[in-house]
Amino acid sequence: MSPDADRLAPLGFPPPWPARPWIYANVIASRNGIVTWKRAGAHDDPVRAIAGGDFTRPGRLADLQLMRHLRACADAVSVGAQTLRDHPDFIGTHEDIGDGLGEALSRFRASQGRRRLPLQVVYSGSGRLDLDAPIFTTPDLAVIIVTTDPGARLLRARGSEERSVTVLVAGREKIGPAGLIRSHERLAAEFDVRYLDCEGGAMTLESLRAAGILDEIFVTVTDVHVEPSEHAAVKGIVSFGAEAGRLIAEGRTAADGGYLFRRWRVNER
Repeated sequence: MSPDADRLAPLGFPPPWPARPWIYANVIASRNGIVTWKRAGAHDDPVRAIAGGDFTRPGRLADLQLMRHLRACADAVSVGAQTLRDHPDFIGTHEDIGDGLGEALSRFRASQGRRRLPLQVVYSGSGRLDLDAPIFTTPDLAVIIVTTDPGARLLRARGSEERSVTVLVAGREKIGPAGLIRSHERLAAEFDVRYLDCEGGAMTLESLRAAGILDEIFVTVTDVHVEPSEHAAVKGIVSFGAEAGRLIAEGRTAADGGYLFRRWRVNER
Protein backbone atom coordinates (compact mmCIF):
# COMPACT_ATOMS: atom_id res chain seq x y z
CA MET A 1 0.00 0.00 0.00
CA SER A 2 1.05 3.61 -0.45
CA PRO A 3 1.36 5.96 2.53
CA ASP A 4 0.24 8.85 0.29
CA ALA A 5 -1.23 7.76 -3.03
CA ASP A 6 -1.07 11.26 -4.54
CA ARG A 7 2.71 11.43 -4.16
CA LEU A 8 4.15 7.96 -3.58
CA ALA A 9 3.74 4.71 -5.45
CA PRO A 10 3.47 1.61 -3.26
CA LEU A 11 6.69 -0.28 -2.47
CA GLY A 12 6.55 -4.01 -1.96
CA PHE A 13 9.35 -6.02 -0.31
CA PRO A 14 9.96 -9.75 -0.03
CA PRO A 15 9.67 -11.27 3.44
CA PRO A 16 12.79 -10.87 5.58
CA TRP A 17 15.29 -13.70 5.71
CA PRO A 18 14.78 -16.29 8.47
CA ALA A 19 17.89 -15.17 10.39
CA ARG A 20 18.54 -11.58 9.26
CA PRO A 21 16.81 -8.48 7.88
CA TRP A 22 16.07 -7.75 4.26
CA ILE A 23 18.70 -5.06 3.54
CA TYR A 24 18.22 -2.41 0.89
CA ALA A 25 20.32 0.63 -0.03
CA ASN A 26 19.43 4.05 -1.37
CA VAL A 27 21.96 6.08 -3.38
CA ILE A 28 22.08 8.94 -5.86
CA ALA A 29 24.34 8.60 -8.90
CA SER A 30 25.48 10.72 -11.82
CA ARG A 31 24.40 9.75 -15.33
CA ASN A 32 27.78 8.03 -15.79
CA GLY A 33 27.35 6.02 -12.59
CA ILE A 34 29.47 7.99 -10.07
CA VAL A 35 28.21 7.87 -6.48
CA THR A 36 30.93 9.51 -4.41
CA TRP A 37 34.60 10.46 -4.09
CA LYS A 38 37.07 11.59 -1.45
CA ARG A 39 36.18 15.13 -0.48
CA ALA A 40 38.73 17.83 -1.28
CA GLY A 41 37.32 20.00 1.51
CA ALA A 42 34.25 20.86 3.54
CA HIS A 43 32.49 22.37 0.53
CA ASP A 44 33.19 19.45 -1.79
CA ASP A 45 29.89 17.60 -1.34
CA PRO A 46 29.43 14.70 -3.81
CA VAL A 47 25.67 14.47 -3.23
CA ARG A 48 25.14 18.16 -3.94
CA ALA A 49 27.33 18.00 -7.04
CA ILE A 50 25.62 14.88 -8.39
CA ALA A 51 22.22 16.46 -7.75
CA GLY A 52 23.32 19.46 -9.81
CA GLY A 53 23.43 21.89 -6.89
CA ASP A 54 19.71 22.66 -7.18
CA PHE A 55 17.75 21.00 -4.38
CA THR A 56 14.51 22.64 -5.56
CA ARG A 57 14.29 20.62 -8.79
CA PRO A 58 11.19 18.43 -8.97
CA GLY A 59 13.40 15.40 -9.56
CA ARG A 60 15.45 16.11 -6.44
CA LEU A 61 12.28 16.67 -4.39
CA ALA A 62 10.96 13.33 -5.65
CA ASP A 63 14.28 11.75 -4.63
CA LEU A 64 13.93 13.17 -1.11
CA GLN A 65 10.37 11.86 -0.91
CA LEU A 66 11.57 8.41 -1.97
CA MET A 67 14.34 8.55 0.65
CA ARG A 68 11.82 9.31 3.41
CA HIS A 69 9.47 6.59 2.10
CA LEU A 70 12.27 4.04 2.25
CA ARG A 71 13.10 5.09 5.80
CA ALA A 72 9.45 4.77 6.77
CA CYS A 73 9.45 1.18 5.47
CA ALA A 74 12.45 0.24 7.61
CA ASP A 75 12.84 -0.97 11.17
CA ALA A 76 16.39 0.44 11.12
CA VAL A 77 18.33 2.99 9.06
CA SER A 78 22.10 2.52 8.88
CA VAL A 79 25.14 4.57 7.83
CA GLY A 80 28.89 4.26 8.00
CA ALA A 81 31.08 6.36 10.27
CA GLN A 82 32.51 8.43 7.38
CA THR A 83 29.03 9.39 6.22
CA LEU A 84 28.29 10.59 9.74
CA ARG A 85 31.53 12.61 9.79
CA ASP A 86 30.69 14.19 6.43
CA HIS A 87 27.11 14.91 7.55
CA PRO A 88 27.32 15.39 11.35
CA ASP A 89 23.66 16.43 11.61
CA PHE A 90 22.44 13.24 9.95
CA ILE A 91 19.43 11.51 11.52
CA GLY A 92 17.79 8.76 9.49
CA THR A 93 14.12 9.49 10.10
CA HIS A 94 11.11 10.28 7.92
CA GLU A 95 9.56 13.08 9.98
CA ASP A 96 11.74 15.95 8.71
CA ILE A 97 9.87 16.37 5.41
CA GLY A 98 7.07 18.88 5.19
CA ASP A 99 3.84 19.39 3.28
CA GLY A 100 2.08 16.73 5.32
CA LEU A 101 4.15 13.86 3.95
CA GLY A 102 5.96 13.29 7.24
CA GLU A 103 2.64 12.85 9.02
CA ALA A 104 1.40 10.45 6.32
CA LEU A 105 4.58 8.37 6.66
CA SER A 106 4.18 8.28 10.45
CA ARG A 107 0.61 6.99 10.09
CA PHE A 108 1.90 4.41 7.63
CA ARG A 109 4.53 3.19 10.11
CA ALA A 110 1.91 2.91 12.82
CA SER A 111 -0.36 0.90 10.52
CA GLN A 112 2.54 -1.50 9.90
CA GLY A 113 3.13 -2.00 13.62
CA ARG A 114 6.55 -0.33 13.59
CA ARG A 115 8.06 1.88 16.30
CA ARG A 116 7.61 5.62 15.76
CA LEU A 117 11.23 6.17 14.70
CA PRO A 118 13.54 3.67 13.01
CA LEU A 119 16.51 2.39 14.97
CA GLN A 120 19.72 4.14 13.94
CA VAL A 121 22.66 1.83 13.16
CA VAL A 122 26.19 3.18 12.71
CA TYR A 123 29.10 1.04 11.47
CA SER A 124 32.47 2.10 12.91
CA GLY A 125 35.40 -0.25 13.17
CA SER A 126 37.47 2.21 15.21
CA GLY A 127 34.69 3.59 17.41
CA ARG A 128 35.97 7.10 16.79
CA LEU A 129 32.60 8.82 16.73
CA ASP A 130 31.42 12.16 18.09
CA LEU A 131 28.90 11.08 20.73
CA ASP A 132 27.69 14.68 20.99
CA ALA A 133 26.32 14.52 17.43
CA PRO A 134 22.52 14.85 17.14
CA ILE A 135 22.05 11.19 16.24
CA PHE A 136 23.31 10.26 19.73
CA THR A 137 21.58 13.03 21.71
CA THR A 138 18.10 13.28 20.16
CA PRO A 139 15.42 12.11 22.64
CA ASP A 140 13.49 8.92 21.79
CA LEU A 141 16.08 7.94 19.17
CA ALA A 142 17.66 4.52 19.78
CA VAL A 143 21.17 4.04 18.34
CA ILE A 144 23.22 0.87 17.82
CA ILE A 145 26.92 1.01 16.92
CA VAL A 146 28.47 -1.98 15.16
CA THR A 147 32.18 -1.98 15.96
CA THR A 148 35.23 -4.00 17.05
CA ASP A 149 36.66 -4.88 20.45
CA PRO A 150 38.94 -1.80 20.52
CA GLY A 151 36.08 0.34 19.18
CA ALA A 152 33.77 -0.86 21.93
CA ARG A 153 36.32 -0.02 24.62
CA LEU A 154 36.80 3.47 23.20
CA LEU A 155 33.05 4.10 22.96
CA ARG A 156 32.45 3.01 26.53
CA ALA A 157 35.32 5.21 27.71
CA ARG A 158 33.67 8.14 25.93
CA GLY A 159 30.32 7.56 27.61
CA SER A 160 28.28 5.42 25.22
CA GLU A 161 26.59 3.58 28.10
CA GLU A 162 25.54 6.85 29.78
CA ARG A 163 23.90 7.87 26.50
CA SER A 164 22.11 4.51 26.27
CA VAL A 165 23.87 3.70 23.01
CA THR A 166 23.97 -0.04 22.31
CA VAL A 167 27.31 -1.42 21.15
CA LEU A 168 27.51 -4.62 19.09
CA VAL A 169 30.97 -6.13 18.69
CA ALA A 170 31.39 -7.60 15.21
CA GLY A 171 35.11 -8.38 15.20
CA ARG A 172 38.30 -8.38 17.24
CA GLU A 173 40.32 -5.92 15.18
CA LYS A 174 38.18 -5.30 12.11
CA ILE A 175 34.64 -5.91 10.89
CA GLY A 176 34.81 -8.68 8.31
CA PRO A 177 32.05 -10.40 6.35
CA ALA A 178 31.34 -12.96 9.09
CA GLY A 179 31.09 -10.21 11.70
CA LEU A 180 28.72 -8.20 9.52
CA ILE A 181 26.49 -11.21 9.00
CA ARG A 182 26.51 -12.03 12.71
CA SER A 183 25.72 -8.45 13.74
CA HIS A 184 22.71 -8.30 11.40
CA GLU A 185 21.49 -11.62 12.73
CA ARG A 186 21.63 -10.04 16.19
CA LEU A 187 19.70 -7.01 14.91
CA ALA A 188 16.96 -9.39 13.80
CA ALA A 189 16.96 -11.63 16.87
CA GLU A 190 17.47 -9.06 19.63
CA PHE A 191 15.94 -5.88 18.17
CA ASP A 192 13.27 -7.23 15.79
CA VAL A 193 14.83 -5.57 12.74
CA ARG A 194 13.12 -7.13 9.73
CA TYR A 195 13.93 -4.46 7.14
CA LEU A 196 17.06 -2.31 7.14
CA ASP A 197 17.64 0.74 4.95
CA CYS A 198 21.35 1.49 4.42
CA GLU A 199 22.18 4.99 3.19
CA GLY A 200 25.93 4.49 2.74
CA GLY A 201 28.64 5.38 2.49
CA ALA A 202 30.60 3.63 -0.21
CA MET A 203 32.77 1.48 2.06
CA THR A 204 29.73 0.31 4.01
CA LEU A 205 27.83 -0.69 0.88
CA GLU A 206 30.87 -2.46 -0.53
CA SER A 207 31.27 -4.36 2.75
CA LEU A 208 27.62 -5.41 2.83
CA ARG A 209 27.87 -6.49 -0.80
CA ALA A 210 31.07 -8.48 -0.11
CA ALA A 211 29.31 -10.22 2.80
CA GLY A 212 26.45 -11.18 0.46
CA ILE A 213 23.78 -9.41 2.52
CA LEU A 214 22.98 -6.36 0.38
CA ASP A 215 19.70 -7.50 -1.12
CA GLU A 216 18.59 -4.61 -3.31
CA ILE A 217 19.59 -1.08 -4.27
CA PHE A 218 17.44 1.94 -5.12
CA VAL A 219 19.44 4.21 -7.44
CA THR A 220 18.40 7.75 -8.37
CA VAL A 221 20.25 8.69 -11.57
CA THR A 222 20.59 12.41 -12.34
CA ASP A 223 21.44 14.12 -15.63
CA VAL A 224 24.76 15.41 -14.27
CA HIS A 225 27.99 14.06 -15.76
CA VAL A 226 30.87 13.75 -13.28
CA GLU A 227 34.37 13.71 -14.70
CA PRO A 228 36.25 11.03 -12.71
CA SER A 229 39.67 12.57 -13.39
CA GLU A 230 38.65 15.68 -11.44
CA HIS A 231 38.21 13.78 -8.16
CA ALA A 232 40.13 11.35 -5.95
CA ALA A 233 39.01 7.87 -4.91
CA VAL A 234 35.94 7.88 -7.14
CA LYS A 235 33.31 5.21 -6.44
CA GLY A 236 30.58 4.09 -8.82
CA ILE A 237 27.45 2.00 -8.50
CA VAL A 238 29.26 -0.97 -10.06
CA SER A 239 31.26 -1.37 -6.84
CA PHE A 240 28.03 -2.09 -4.95
CA GLY A 241 26.89 -4.72 -7.43
CA ALA A 242 23.74 -2.87 -8.48
CA GLU A 243 23.97 -3.45 -12.21
CA ALA A 244 25.02 -7.06 -11.61
CA GLY A 245 21.56 -7.60 -10.18
CA ARG A 246 18.14 -7.63 -11.81
CA LEU A 247 16.40 -4.38 -12.74
CA ILE A 248 12.92 -4.78 -11.29
CA ALA A 249 11.56 -1.20 -11.57
CA GLU A 250 12.30 2.02 -13.42
CA GLY A 251 10.52 5.33 -13.68
CA ARG A 252 10.63 9.11 -13.93
CA THR A 253 8.62 11.99 -12.58
CA ALA A 254 6.42 13.83 -15.05
CA ALA A 255 7.74 17.19 -13.83
CA ASP A 256 11.45 16.40 -14.32
CA GLY A 257 12.58 13.90 -16.91
CA GLY A 258 16.22 14.43 -16.01
CA TYR A 259 15.98 12.17 -12.97
CA LEU A 260 15.69 8.41 -13.49
CA PHE A 261 14.69 6.10 -10.63
CA ARG A 262 15.84 2.47 -10.74
CA ARG A 263 15.47 -0.48 -8.39
CA TRP A 264 17.95 -3.35 -8.64
CA ARG A 265 17.37 -6.71 -6.96
CA VAL A 266 20.73 -8.26 -5.99
CA ASN A 267 19.59 -11.27 -3.95
CA GLU A 268 16.51 -13.23 -4.92
CA ARG A 269 14.09 -14.29 -2.21
